Amino acid sequence: MNLSAGLRRTSRCLFPLFPLALFALLLAHPSLSATLTLGRLTFFVKAVFPSLFGALCLSGLLVSSPPARALYRFPFGVELTGLALGVLCGFPVGARTAVQLYEEGRISKARAEFLCGFSNLASLPFLVGVVGSTLFGDVGFGVRLALLQLLAALLAAGVLFAVLRPSCGGVRVPSARTDAGIGAVAKAVAGSAHTMLELGGMLVFFGASADLLLQIFGLSPDGVGAAVLQGLLEFSSGVGRAAAIGGKTGRLLAAGTVGCAGLCVCAQVASVTRGKLSLRPYLLGKLLTGAFLLLLTALFA
Repeated sequence: MNLSAGLRRTSRCLFPLFPLALFALLLAHPSLSATLTLGRLTFFVKAVFPSLFGALCLSGLLVSSPPARALYRFPFGVELTGLALGVLCGFPVGARTAVQLYEEGRISKARAEFLCGFSNLASLPFLVGVVGSTLFGDVGFGVRLALLQLLAALLAAGVLFAVLRPSCGGVRVPSARTDAGIGAVAKAVAGSAHTMLELGGMLVFFGASADLLLQIFGLSPDGVGAAVLQGLLEFSSGVGRAAAIGGKTGRLLAAGTVGCAGLCVCAQVASVTRGKLSLRPYLLGKLLTGAFLLLLTALFA
């Protein structure tokens, strides 16, 4: 207990040093940081916003739709719905689904944390279209990576279930009236727009910070160190660096990066959950998913 408390105190003391160090680097290299930030902002506007905004709106509507409410009555129906949305829509839809169900009173906090721990995944279109086709030039690898990510998430869910022991029976739909029709659409669009602003800021900050660190420390853009550093901060950049390495090493680096997702996605989850859910189950789930996905990729991809 004393060791655990000491580690928590140490982490609270050391964690603020990271943004302070980055802020010092930004002040020391203002022109370079401005260029890199603009590049990341352009990437967000042209690539991320068009693909994710619609997915966020759709997921917000589907979670409260009649078919989903009918599925919730079955054991593990909530988990299947959250996992399906996470696979189809990508980060951070799984976490957003979990906190939305918790806020609506459909599931307990423990169950929401369990759901968040394994359903927040890279999307199927990203893995097949971007990773497989565009970056690695191999659609088959993208398909295999998507299937292996799903299997890794299920394995992680099994471990989390054994650790957290949440109740995953059927859910009674609350009797309170919920928004319907145009009101539900307006609520989903407004909420998704607000979420996109937060996510965009995080993607630009972490992505530009990773680019800046690579420039300052002179790391080779095609090296393993660059791929690991960028993957720790912003996962899509890390996957791009892994693809530049290529071969078995590049595929393993890409798998580990996709599975663990990095600090940017963790910050997105923290923003979406707004302190209502503990991040510990999510962090454990991502570590498990990353480890399982790395192992499965080594064996089958």
